[in-house]
Amino acid sequence: MTLIQPVLTVALGFALSGAIASGFEAATGLPAGFRLLRAPDVTAALAVPVVTLGAAYILLRNCLFGGKRPAAAVFVATVLSGLWSLVIGSAALSAFA
Repeated sequence: MTLIQPVLTVALGFALSGAIASGFEAATGLPAGFRLLRAPDVTAALAVPVVTLGAAYILLRNCLFGGKRPAAAVFVATVLSGLWSLVIGSAALSAFA
């Protein structure tokens, strides 16, 4: 039982991250990405919560579909995405439970 809860928390965090990023893409037609933070208009201010909550999904999507990457970069991206998913999943569980 002690191993199941963190694994489900990471899964919940990644699912929420993907849902938020995909919802933003569906609502605006713009791809969710870190470049949104450099937009000159109000999009940058509105994209901060989307990029913050969707960072795990965006990071892995960029890592998997962005071209060839060294194994170390894929490892670092996976670890960072997993840790950020754990943070988002823990925050969601504490907010709704």
